[in-house]
Amino acid sequence: MKCIFYEKKSGIIAGQIIGLLKASAIENNTERYHTIRTLSQRLTRPIDGLAIMVLIAGDRKDLLSILAIQKLFGFIKIIIILPDREDESVKIGYKLQPRFLTYVNGDISEVHGVLRKMLELSESNERMSRNQTFLTQKVKLS
Repeated sequence: MKCIFYEKKSGIIAGQIIGLLKASAIENNTERYHTIRTLSQRLTRPIDGLAIMVLIAGDRKDLLSILAIQKLFGFIKIIIILPDREDESVKIGYKLQPRFLTYVNGDISEVHGVLRKMLELSESNERMSRNQTFLTQKVKLS
């Protein structure tokens, strides 16, 4: 599974989450983007397999920029980290239809836990799908 991270500023939060994923030995293909433009360009290209995107909005303007490219998200599962707890930010965040929503001053281990679980479930589903395909092919050969 591919994990796509967007964080406009220094990338500190994304770096912490990626570090926690590596420490927990969860396999994934990670990509990091620091501008809406480069993220948009990436999302216009095909993504092989399933993907999860962690969007870290540094401020309201950044959050609105993320919302502006929402149509590019397709079937990508979203985790959004909002810049604040203001009602307007939360409303915008929920328009992105995230699987998980939290705040920049929240507990990063919660994001790691949710992301880890999503990756584990995806890996399990992929294994089941491969096994089903193998069994189907085996039956056809018999």
